[in-house]
Amino acid sequence: MARFIALWMGTLLQLCHATIYTNDWAIKIRGDLESVNRIAEKYGFTNMGQIGDLKRHYSFRHHETANQSKIGNKEVTDRVAKETKVEWLKQQVVQRRVKRISRDFSDPVWNRLWYIQCSDSKACQSHMNIAAAWRRGYTGKGVVVSVLDDGIEREHPDLKPNYVSALGWDTLLGKGTLIISSLAELLVHGTQCAGVVAAAANSSRCTVGVSFHARIGGIRMLDGDVTDIVEAQSLSFSSGYIDVYLAGWGPKDDGATLDGPGPLTRLVLQNSVQTGRQGRGSIFVWPSGNGGERGDYCSCDGYSNSIYTISISSSTQHGSQPDYLEPCPSTLATAYGGWDREEMVTVGPQQSCSTAQSGTSLAASVAAGVIALTLEANPLLTWRDLQHIIVRTSKAHHLSAPDWRVNGAGYKVSHLYGFGLLDAESMVKEAERWKQVPSQHECAEEAAIQLSRLIHPGSVLMSVHETTGCSSKAPQHVAYVEHVVVRVNISHGRRGDLSITLTSPLGTTSQLLANRPLDNSTEGFQNWEFMTAHCWGEQAAGEWTLKIQDTPSQKKDGVLEKWSLVIYGTAERPYPAHRERARSAEIPTDSEEYSGPCDPECNDDGCEGPGPQQCVTCLHFFLKFKNNTRLCVSGCPRGFWGDRRRCKRCYASCESCTGSRSDQCTSCQPGHHLTEGTNTCTAICGENYYLDHDANMCRKCSENCLKCTSYSICTECKPHTSLQGNRCQRSCAAGFYHDPQEVTCKPCHQACATCAGAGVEACNTCAEGYLMEEWRCVSSCSAGFYATEPNPEIADGHRICRRFVYLLVAGLILVVGFHVCLVHLFTLCAPLFRCDASCLTCVGPSRWNCSSCSSGHSLALDEGRCVVGCASGKYQSGGRCHLCDHTCATCVDAGPANCTSCDTDKFKVERYLYKGMCLDACPEAFYHTKQRTCEPCVDHCRLCTGPNHCLKCNASYYVSDGSCVKLECGEGEVEDPDYDDCMACEQGCKKCVLYNPRHCLSCIEGFYNFQDGCYKNCPAKTYSVEEEMTCIPCDDNCVSCDEHECYWCESDLFLLGILPSLGKT
Repeated sequence: MARFIALWMGTLLQLCHATIYTNDWAIKIRGDLESVNRIAEKYGFTNMGQIGDLKRHYSFRHHETANQSKIGNKEVTDRVAKETKVEWLKQQVVQRRVKRISRDFSDPVWNRLWYIQCSDSKACQSHMNIAAAWRRGYTGKGVVVSVLDDGIEREHPDLKPNYVSALGWDTLLGKGTLIISSLAELLVHGTQCAGVVAAAANSSRCTVGVSFHARIGGIRMLDGDVTDIVEAQSLSFSSGYIDVYLAGWGPKDDGATLDGPGPLTRLVLQNSVQTGRQGRGSIFVWPSGNGGERGDYCSCDGYSNSIYTISISSSTQHGSQPDYLEPCPSTLATAYGGWDREEMVTVGPQQSCSTAQSGTSLAASVAAGVIALTLEANPLLTWRDLQHIIVRTSKAHHLSAPDWRVNGAGYKVSHLYGFGLLDAESMVKEAERWKQVPSQHECAEEAAIQLSRLIHPGSVLMSVHETTGCSSKAPQHVAYVEHVVVRVNISHGRRGDLSITLTSPLGTTSQLLANRPLDNSTEGFQNWEFMTAHCWGEQAAGEWTLKIQDTPSQKKDGVLEKWSLVIYGTAERPYPAHRERARSAEIPTDSEEYSGPCDPECNDDGCEGPGPQQCVTCLHFFLKFKNNTRLCVSGCPRGFWGDRRRCKRCYASCESCTGSRSDQCTSCQPGHHLTEGTNTCTAICGENYYLDHDANMCRKCSENCLKCTSYSICTECKPHTSLQGNRCQRSCAAGFYHDPQEVTCKPCHQACATCAGAGVEACNTCAEGYLMEEWRCVSSCSAGFYATEPNPEIADGHRICRRFVYLLVAGLILVVGFHVCLVHLFTLCAPLFRCDASCLTCVGPSRWNCSSCSSGHSLALDEGRCVVGCASGKYQSGGRCHLCDHTCATCVDAGPANCTSCDTDKFKVERYLYKGMCLDACPEAFYHTKQRTCEPCVDHCRLCTGPNHCLKCNASYYVSDGSCVKLECGEGEVEDPDYDDCMACEQGCKKCVLYNPRHCLSCIEGFYNFQDGCYKNCPAKTYSVEEEMTCIPCDDNCVSCDEHECYWCESDLFLLGILPSLGKT
C-alpha cells in the first residue's frame, strides 16, 4: 500500500511539471552590435542586452509571443536559426527554484549563537572554531559576498554597515536593488542568509555574522520567472568585484525532479572560475538540498552536483542528521544549520530578528562566512585551493553517519556530510601558509559498452573501464584525483527504481544515485552528469567500476546506452609527500646498498638513492638519456609526450604533442604557429590561412579567400573572384548572382534587388515595389500576413510582411493580426479557413502551416509540412522530423553517435564513419576508405593505410610485408618497446625485466642467481649452492662461509665461537 501511494504521488508530481515558455530567447551571434540589432529587428525582437559577462550572448524579447505559454514558438526559433551569424539560440523556460529554509520570528535574542561559540553549557560535542578564527584577527575584512535570493532589506540595522549598494541588482525590475518598505516583508530568505554571513558586530540588534566585517550585497532573482538568462546574469554579476556567491535555492526537492543549470548558466560557472576574482576564480556556495523526507538525492540537483560549486550539508549542534538532509557524493563539507532544541538567530524582514528553523541554506550561509574568513587570510587562493583546504581541514568529529569511510588517500568521507564539519581556525591557518596547487587537468574517456548492456529488473549491470589517467596526453594527464564525473545515457521505464555506484581503483565506492520512490519519470538519464568528490587525492590510473541496480516496480529491461568517465585533478602531487622504501629483513651495513627515503616519483620497487634518477622503476613517467640513465618525472616536460610511461620527444617544431609525427602537434615552439585542421607547426601561415594571435594558430580563411586577416575579412581573392567589401565573390553586378556550375553571372529574379541564387526565395533584398515575406520577395502580402513599415534606424530597411497570429477554434482558424485586430477585433477577425487536409492542427491555411499531423497516414511534421519521409540529414522521431547532428550526413537518431553516413565539415574537410560517429580522423588501428568509413587494420597493427599495408605494430610485434609479426627475443634479450626491437639483458641474465635489463629473472648456465642479479662467482659474504646455482648470504659478521660454518670473521671478531665485542658466546 505504501509503495502504491509513493507511485501515485510521484505520478502526480510529474503531471505538475508542465514546461512554461517565456517570450525571451537566449541567442549567440557572431558579429558587432549593429549586426545583433539588425537580426533582432528583422524578426520582431527587442535586444535586451548582453547576458552577464558572456561575450556574444544576448537576451532577445519577442513581443508577438505570449510571455507565458505551455507551447514553445518553434517557428520563430527555426527562422532565426537560419541566419548565418547565429551560432545558437534557445527559447527560455521558467525554472522551478525553491528556497531551502524554514523560518520563524521572535524577539531579539543574543544567547543563541551556539554555531559560532560552542560552550559546555550548550552541551556541544564539537564546534566550528569560528570565534577562534576571530581571535586570530580574521573577520572577513576586504571580502565581498553576494546573496542570490529574493533580495536583502538593506536598511536593517544589522546589515546596513556592511551593505554595498553597488552590489544590489533586481532581475525582476532590471535595475539596482532599492528596497522600499512596502516590499520589505517579502525579503525574508535573502535577508536571513545575509545576516548569518555578515551581520555587523557591536552595534547589532539581533546577531553577529560569521564574517562580520565582510561586505555584503544582494541580487533579487527569485519570486519571479527564473530562466536560464536570469540565473546566468545573476551568477556573473560584477564577477571582478564579488568574491563569494551564495545561493540558498535549487530545483524542487520533491524526490522526482532531475534538473540543473541551463547552457548559459553552465557556461557562466565554467567561465567564472577562470576569470572571476582577477583570474583566481569566483567561489560559488550551494546548499545540498532539503528533500530527505521525500527520498530525494542531491545528485539529481545539477547545481550542488557541479565541480564548480561548493556543496554544503547540514548538521544539528549535537551531530545528528536532520530529517530533511539529502545524501550524495558531491557534498564537500558540512556546517551547522539544523537544531535539536536551539534555533539559529539571524535578521528578519522589516528590521526584525528571526530564529531560523533548519535548512541547508542556513548551513551554506555559515559556510560562506567561513570562506570569507579564509579568503581574508589569503586573498590569492584560487577556487580549487579553497576546495583543497576544505578537504584537508574538515573534521568528522561527532557527526553521526553510518557510512563514514576512509578513502584511498586517507581522507574520512561520508555521503551525508562530505569530508566533515568545517573548521574555521584550521582553514585560516592552512590558508596562511598555502602554496597554490598545480594546474587542473581534465581526462575524459568514453567507456566501451559491452554486448550485454541491458539492466534487468532486480539485477545489477556492471561495466568496468580501465584508464591510465590520459598518461599519453600531457595536457590531459591526471595522476591525482580531485573530482570525478560520470556522464550516463540510460533508458528506463521508471527512473526512481535505479541506483548507481562507482568504485575507484583503490576501492572507494561512491553512491552516485539511490532509489527515489517518488520519481516515476520514463525519461531515464540523457547525458546526466553524476559527480563524486569521495576519491579526492587517490591515484587515477586503474579500473573504475560502474554498477547499476534496478529495484523493479515493472518487468521491463532498461538499457545503458553509453557512459563516460571524466577525471579532474593534477599531473603532479599537490602536496609534498615522502615514502620510505620497503626493505628486506637484513641488517644494513656501511658497505651495503642505499636504504634511505626514496623520491616521491619512485614506484614501490624502491631506489638506489634519494634522487629521482635513482629509482628502480618510476611511478609515472621516465626520461631516458643517451648515457642510458633515466629520470623519473610526474609528467612529461614540454617537447615530450607520454607513451607507456616513457617520455618520447615530439617533432622538432612541436612544443607539446600526442605523438612523434609532424602532424601530431598540440602546441608549437616559439616562432611557430599551429595550423588548424592539420595539427602541424609552421613559421608562416600559408595561403588561405590567417594568424589568430590570441590562439597562436593559423586558421582557415573563408571560401574564395586567398589571403585574409580574419575568417570573414579577405584581403586577396582566388582567381575568378573579386573583393566586394570584406568578402571574395564572383564579380557580378547588382541584380546578378554567380552560378558556380556554369561559372557565369546570371540575373536575379525580377523581385530581387540583390540575391544569392536563382528564384524568388534566394533574394537578399527586394526590388522596388516588393516586400520581404519569409525569405521571399512578393508584390503584396499573402493571405495571413500584414505589411509593416520600414525601420528608419536601419540603413537598408525595407517593408516586411509579418504573419498574423492564428487561433484554432472549433476546427476554424481566427486571424488575430497583432497590430490590427486588437483595435478592430469584430470587423477584421473573422473565420477564414480550415486547415489543409494533411494537417491535424495548424497555424494557417497552407499545407506549410501544419502544427501536427494526422496519425493515420504515417506522416511526420517537417518545418510546417506533413511528409511521408524525412529529407536527407533528418530523422523521424515522435511524429516529427529532426535535424541530425551537424557531423552526420544521414542518421537514425539524435546525437553524434547515431550517424549512418558522413559529410564534409564547414571547411570541406572529410569526416569518417566510426561506430555511428563521424570523426575528423579514424582512431588508432583503423584506416579511412573512399566511402568515408573507418575500417580496422590487420591484427596487432596500430597504424595503417589499407587492409594489408601496416606502418606500425603494437608492442611485441614488428612490420613485415605490410603485416605484423610477433617479436621473438632470444636468450639473454628482452623486448625494447620504444624501438620495436630486442635489447641485451645484463651479463649472465637468461631472462630479465622489461624497462630494467639489470633485473634478472633467471640466469644462463654457469652463472649464479643472487638478489635479482647473475654472477660468475658468488660475491663476498655469500656461499654457493651448486645444485641450485644460487648464492646464499653468510650469517651476520661472517666474511667467508659455507652452508655448515664460518671460515673468516669481520675485524675484532673471532672464530672460536666467542664474540668478545658483544660479550656473549
